[in-house]
Amino acid sequence: MRDADPIDYASRGMSIQAALLDQYRRFPDKQTRPRFILWNGLQVRTGDAIEVPRDGIVQAEFLHVKTDIEQGFDLKVDGWLRLEQGEQIDHLRTWYDPRYADTVAYPFHSRDGRLRVWNVFREHLPNGQVRESYWLGNAGFWVEEVSPTERIYHCSPGPLPEPDFEALVLRVRISPRP
Repeated sequence: MRDADPIDYASRGMSIQAALLDQYRRFPDKQTRPRFILWNGLQVRTGDAIEVPRDGIVQAEFLHVKTDIEQGFDLKVDGWLRLEQGEQIDHLRTWYDPRYADTVAYPFHSRDGRLRVWNVFREHLPNGQVRESYWLGNAGFWVEEVSPTERIYHCSPGPLPEPDFEALVLRVRISPRP
């Protein structure tokens, strides 16, 4: 069974990234590899692909953000997301900033009928540089599927010593474009 993985990695002393690499080694065949790892019974992954109409509107809302780490999310389509000024891009990174609205919405066109989502974070390095990252350390999330067109992502940023899936909670809704 594709999604069956009997190992719960939470008690193994590994990061989410190390657990995913372990699972990759255990299931080298992509067809039989589970799409998630188990973490305290939660189905944790580093990225999600939502089935969407070819033309629609994606709305994303920050529901809760712990601000000790700068966090955000990425949206990516095989096609375009249209920004407010009309520019069309295929990959959009949005950071939480308390000065701005918690909700953003963008028209999109997806040639393959998928919208990809993952969480991102900033690390302030000892040398003063800032690194934007994803899929590293304890970065990952579990998905609460509210409906086929609405999901809530409970995200952990990478630099934490233990995952905290309430560090960023994000709602994504998809609607058809009028």
